[in-house]
Amino acid sequence: MAELKAKDKSKEKFYQALLQMKADGVDYRATTVQQIASYAGLSRQTFYRHYQDKDEIIASRVHEFKLNALHRFRLTANLDAQAMIGFLIAYWNDHREFFALIEWAELREVLIDNIAFMQREVMKMNNVVHLNEAYITNTYAGATYMFLRTFLEEDSQSRNVQTLTELFLKMTNNYNLLFK
Repeated sequence: MAELKAKDKSKEKFYQALLQMKADGVDYRATTVQQIASYAGLSRQTFYRHYQDKDEIIASRVHEFKLNALHRFRLTANLDAQAMIGFLIAYWNDHREFFALIEWAELREVLIDNIAFMQREVMKMNNVVHLNEAYITNTYAGATYMFLRTFLEEDSQSRNVQTLTELFLKMTNNYNLLFK
């Protein structure tokens, strides 16, 4: 158990190192594993015990977000579009720093793919099947990402989560194809 905690501490140090590098204005694409390890106060060997490359620091967190969100959705009785989108908007509103890190690293496609996966799982939970499932979930995922990006980067002060949820659902026909 202590080993797991040490592993989690190392991963957190690498994540915090990326946050600091972003704050310092370091160009992510030019960043090396050695630089990240130095910022974290850890060795390259420790880095490679946890990750294959620098993108995996962020991608693994996006994956954890997806799994946690799906767990929450499965526990929600009568999950509907409003609860789902309300959760996503509230989550990212509370985790702006994480979203900004995804943008800085230009890993938005990782987030979009994970949102699309979540949406496919929601369709399964609702016993919904469509021939064009990939088109539906990829389109909704892209729309979700762009809506979140607009809110988090350009319009964060003007609306509350409830208002944003209603606006998004109006624009996407209540995510109808995920639930019916």
